[in-house]
This record gives sequence, C-alpha cells and structure tokens, in this order.
Amino acid sequence: MVVAIGIFAVIAAISYGTLNRFIDNRAIVEQKHDELRNLQNVMLLLERDLRFALLRPVRDGFGDLEAALVSGTSLELGPGEMLRLTSSQPNAAVNNIQRLQRVAWRFNNGQLSRITWRVLDRDQDSAEYERVLMEDLSDVVIAFWSYNEENVLEVQSEWLETDGMPEGIEFLFTLDSGRQYRRLLEIAAGS
Repeated sequence: MVVAIGIFAVIAAISYGTLNRFIDNRAIVEQKHDELRNLQNVMLLLERDLRFALLRPVRDGFGDLEAALVSGTSLELGPGEMLRLTSSQPNAAVNNIQRLQRVAWRFNNGQLSRITWRVLDRDQDSAEYERVLMEDLSDVVIAFWSYNEENVLEVQSEWLETDGMPEGIEFLFTLDSGRQYRRLLEIAAGS
C-alpha cells in the first residue's frame, strides 16, 4: 500500500509540473493571439482608410483649407496625431453608398486611436469620435513612399504636399514586448 501511494505521489508530482507548464504556455499563447488580433484589426482599418483615400481637401475648425492627407511634426495636428486624411467609406447598410469621412490616427501614451468626425468641413464645435484600437505600444513610425522629379521612388518621414498623395505609406509598430510589425500600404489615389 505504501509503495502504491509513493508511486502515485511521484506520478502526481510529474503530472502537476506538466499541467502547470501547459497552463502557463496557454496563457502566453492567448496573450499573443489577442495582440495579433488587435494588430490585425488596426491593419484592416488602416488599409481600408488608405484604399479609399481621396484627394479631397477640407476646411478645418477655423475655416482654413486643410490638405487631403496631412502628416508631419511641423504641422499643427492634435497631440500625438500622426496622420489625417479624407476617406470614402463604403456603407453596406445603404446600398453600398460611399460616405466621405475625415479620419485621423493618433498615437499617445502607448495607445493607438482612430478618430473620426461626422462632417468633412468642420466647425470649432464639431465633435471628434475617438476609438482606442491598441494599447501596449512603445512606438509607431510612419514613412511615405513617393516618386520625386527624376521618377525615383523615395521615402520621407513627413508628408507636406498639399496637392497630391504618396504612392504608399509604411507603418512600423513596436510593441512594449519589443516585437515589431511592419506594413506597407498602397494608396490608390497616389500621384
């Protein structure tokens, strides 16, 4: 009887260690799965915004003309705002009618948000709607791909053109864990 209890105790200890490792690994896999699902959602929204980007300037809250696509540290954007553009969003609920929308992407305090406004040409009291899409980011870097006068593809860290669009925009997401994800998205309305 004592020998049987001893053998059972050894098997239980080995099983407990294996089961504990399995539970820990499952938690890690679930965390990575959630991280990738959030990243995939961000990529899908970015791709949709850029696929339907339009070369349509708007008026800002003060009535000043704002380019169709705006990005850069030298411009007066909102805090942490990286990119602002006009996009034509398909509305499946109303017979696939295209709805113009002003969209902005903001990276602030480790959070990536998508901002929309109900109107294109805004007033000072136009409300913005912010949706946090991803957290636990340490950095987001944007690069703009476009052709120069010699028809050579070049990369810029800011987009200051007022009458055109880049050929594509590259995003580099760095997570708090140190992992990096890069995506280059083509803009159909590119010059």
